Amino acid sequence: MNSLTHAVLLATSLLLSLLSLIPVSCLDKSPLPSPEGMLLEQKIRLGSTPPSCHNRCIQCNPCTAVQLPTLPFRPNPVSPSRVREAHQMDDPSSYGNQYSNYKPLGWKCSCGDHLYNP
Repeated sequence: MNSLTHAVLLATSLLLSLLSLIPVSCLDKSPLPSPEGMLLEQKIRLGSTPPSCHNRCIQCNPCTAVQLPTLPFRPNPVSPSRVREAHQMDDPSSYGNQYSNYKPLGWKCSCGDHLYNP
């Protein structure tokens, strides 16, 4: 081998070695998430995080955070129309008519059969 061929071969080898060290940007990117994956990610993020119940249950252990349904708010009847509304609210069949899907939850600290505010 003559020196020119040897130099070209050495330069080519060196260039290929250097190029192999550079990361290819298209390989670093993760694939686009599917709509189902995006929906799952959003559902995971929805809602609140549990509170810290450390030292909330007085002397009771273990004190853990639990989610419980909140009680519906009932306004005090003032006018005759509100009295009718209050009577309708007393009817259990009318509770879910307006927002049948809506079931608000709140966090409490639980220990045994007792509940404590976080």
